Amino acid sequence: MCSLLPHSNPRLREDDKSGTKRVDSMSDNPSLADAERVLKDLEKEILARIEAAGEMTNAPVMDSAVGRLTYIDAYQQQQVALHGRRQLETQLESVHNALKRVQDGTYGVCASCEKPIPPGRLEVMPETPFCVECQARIVR
Repeated sequence: MCSLLPHSNPRLREDDKSGTKRVDSMSDNPSLADAERVLKDLEKEILARIEAAGEMTNAPVMDSAVGRLTYIDAYQQQQVALHGRRQLETQLESVHNALKRVQDGTYGVCASCEKPIPPGRLEVMPETPFCVECQARIVR
């Protein structure tokens, strides 16, 4: 399995103008191209899951042929489906942001401390903008 990390490449550099850590372009860095491919595959998967969840988010209809408990059960299922859809939409937004970081050369660099994000973290969560330590500080 190839690494998704641009920082595995010694081309991590500080941008002269902004001071932001960047990696060289995708054409010079195959790991950025790999990261972009993985993120686009993840984007397709999330979009398919959102589409599949679409029918489950329709509001249940109370009709006289259906009992109250059946309606309540349908309502609870709808709420669970809506929550799942919101989570998928949030993850999709994170994937889009990660694709922007790939394009501007900051993918794989923590948005908080500007240190390289460990390879294992990017393999598990390719859309993450933070290293484990910074994410833990943000969540607290």
